[in-house]
Amino acid sequence: MSVRTRAVFAVLAIAVGALLPAAIASGAGGSTKVIVSLKLPAFHGTLKSSRRACLGSRKMTLYRQKSGPDKKLGTDKSEDKGGWSIVIGRKHVRAGSYYVTAAARGKCKRAKSKVIPVA
Repeated sequence: MSVRTRAVFAVLAIAVGALLPAAIASGAGGSTKVIVSLKLPAFHGTLKSSRRACLGSRKMTLYRQKSGPDKKLGTDKSEDKGGWSIVIGRKHVRAGSYYVTAAARGKCKRAKSKVIPVA
């Protein structure tokens, strides 16, 4: 890995470490929260809900904001306890703004994290 690449990742790690993990309130549906953290090369976290049935088998999708439609970077299904991880690879983590959504399922409404800035 080149010195420049290491420097970029060092800056990203410092910026992300200062901002994450972020516990973010989201949409309704049993007070679901999407908790997001970044440890390269994956975004990961957990769903939190007062309804246990809203934790498992939810489709989690990672997006990078951009002008026009946001770019979908990857998906995962949440585990029974709400854990999830989306591996996207270092080359796809650029400076920008990222967020994660949890798809609606049954009585569990869609949830969205706040935007996560990466410098």
